[in-house]
Amino acid sequence: MSTDRQKSFIAELSTNFGHLHFPRLTHNKKVTMQPPKHYKYEGTLDISNYLFADSKNPNNTLRFYFRCTANHYHIYIRTPGAYYGSILGMNKYKTIIATENKDAANFNLLDKNGNVITLDDISSNKLSLTIQTTHGVPLTGTKYMYSHDGHHVNAGGGGSNLVFHLNIIERNASYVDNPDEGRSQGASATVS
Repeated sequence: MSTDRQKSFIAELSTNFGHLHFPRLTHNKKVTMQPPKHYKYEGTLDISNYLFADSKNPNNTLRFYFRCTANHYHIYIRTPGAYYGSILGMNKYKTIIATENKDAANFNLLDKNGNVITLDDISSNKLSLTIQTTHGVPLTGTKYMYSHDGHHVNAGGGGSNLVFHLNIIERNASYVDNPDEGRSQGASATVS
């Protein structure tokens, strides 16, 4: 039986809606917009840390660390920049954001048949799959009328289901701040 470390991995991730990006990393500055009317929010909304999928975004593929814990995953950002080391979470609008541990979300990876899978079930380094919250809500893409950054990724229902394209770069990956974690359980395997 594999350990959580052995089921953890680093991968590049894109979607059927295009490449994923955070506006702050893409534009190298704070990004705001007028919120949709249903947000009941006065002023502008800072969307710098919102996760977007955009076919017009240059091919700057984001890199993530999928940390397995009890057969679900916490997803950390491993792309250099302002959010390196942050974790994916949800804000009060159910939008997926780069955040700190207090707002972290847990995710399940689903194969094409809707079965929850871990790295133990993935033999190829390239795979298309669905990601959902551990509460069973699939991640979707919703277009903001006032945003030019593509579809924001959310877990609040609505929008179109996203198909994620996984490109595994390293299997059996450790936490960035604990590179020697579990060395006796098997070395990290970088994929070429």
